[in-house]
Amino acid sequence: MQIKFQNVCPQIFKDIQMTSDIWNTDFILKDRERIQVLAQSGKGKTSLLYFLLGLRDDFSGMIFLDGNNSRDLGQKEWGAYRKNKIACVFQDLQLIEKLTVEQNIQLLPEFAQNYSKEKAYEMLIELGLEDKWDSRVATLSFGQKQRVALIRTLCKPFELLICDEPFSHIDEKNKMKCVALIERRLVEEQAGLLLTSLDGEPTLELKIIKL
Repeated sequence: MQIKFQNVCPQIFKDIQMTSDIWNTDFILKDRERIQVLAQSGKGKTSLLYFLLGLRDDFSGMIFLDGNNSRDLGQKEWGAYRKNKIACVFQDLQLIEKLTVEQNIQLLPEFAQNYSKEKAYEMLIELGLEDKWDSRVATLSFGQKQRVALIRTLCKPFELLICDEPFSHIDEKNKMKCVALIERRLVEEQAGLLLTSLDGEPTLELKIIKL
């Protein structure tokens, strides 16, 4: 999956002079490319992800997904992108607190090839959460919720994986387990990665760009 930005800028920044590798310039995220986007709060990291998912269009310029202008895509086309081509771990995680971990994972509209609820439980074991399968999400720590959200996202098909500060509340030991899991799924899906963070702490082998 290839994504091309042409002079894109969030409307909230239209009157601000910005130095960025993405905003107000031409930028291409190539097929299967792995990128880490570094930016302090307020620079538009989350806006970037929402633009790529078709959840917001308050920007100037143009974004092309596999050659298709994002503004020309209807709800059906965006739905197909979000279902099969783009997977995202949101910063707010978007888990349903009153449901159990198992129930949250079962909300996936589609599992990737060779993946299922049982496979998700195996991933839960890998990340040290096997005793949380039947627990309501509301009872988990934020770091545990981050791991659950990651597992749910990795269970779906994708050509591009987006992670918005996915390790912010995860300790180093579990972070490395998450990294290994992400690496495995990227290889299985032959997919690209766009990961946002506040600093340049290395995780996977990523090309670093700045907002």
